[in-house]
Amino acid sequence: MNDELPDRLRVTAEEFEPDQGRMWTRISDGMREPRGAAAPAERRRLVPHLALATGAAVVLIGAVVLFGQGLGLGPSADPDPAPPAAGPGSQTEEPSGRDETTGAESTDGGPDETGSGPDETSGETGGDGPGAPDWLHATGGINANNTEYWTQSELAFTSDRDLTGLEVELRLDEGDGLTFVDSWTTDDNLFTEAVVTSEDGYTVMRWTLKDGAVVPAGAEYTLAGQFDPNGGPRSGDGDSFTVTATGEDGETGTLEGAFA
Repeated sequence: MNDELPDRLRVTAEEFEPDQGRMWTRISDGMREPRGAAAPAERRRLVPHLALATGAAVVLIGAVVLFGQGLGLGPSADPDPAPPAAGPGSQTEEPSGRDETTGAESTDGGPDETGSGPDETSGETGGDGPGAPDWLHATGGINANNTEYWTQSELAFTSDRDLTGLEVELRLDEGDGLTFVDSWTTDDNLFTEAVVTSEDGYTVMRWTLKDGAVVPAGAEYTLAGQFDPNGGPRSGDGDSFTVTATGEDGETGTLEGAFA
């Protein structure tokens, strides 16, 4: 019997003719049925299990987050963290510019060398006197930023005429001591560098007009000297100035004044 089985199966297979119409019908019916849809009874069993698994995952994640924050591993929940410490080169507070001991405004290195002009100078007076020309005007004084470590004596002048000759002199009372630091003018193309000397208790500064230079009428110029007052601030008492100018027409006039 067993020896004949292979032969019989082979003969049967060769005689088999598949019913194509029936096969296509089964395929069409299978395509119309929804795939992967669980039976109602199976869905009822799956929903409770899915809810339980989701709840367990949420509880586990919450426990991990709380545990990590307790160890300081997670981000801080503090709504108002402390500001970072100031590092090198940073500034955490605007300087007040005021001396805490005296309450007076102070500067670290003096004003910008553009000159304050006569309107920003404390203790200034105008030049006058017998024979003073009415076409020459000047004021002198101590810069308002005067401190016990830094002071600036300055003179501002203007002329109603073009000037072909000029000499400006500042005489500053040395008092307990006056150390020269620097000098400047608003136009170094017109004026020579200041010559500084000490004469009978005064520091004297002199500027002259460069050869061939002409000071135009109506323009204002400032000439100033900077000093360490050695225990200031200075009041300007005893300081004075002299301006000697020659107009384009050859007329010469001298203007003198004192610092208040």
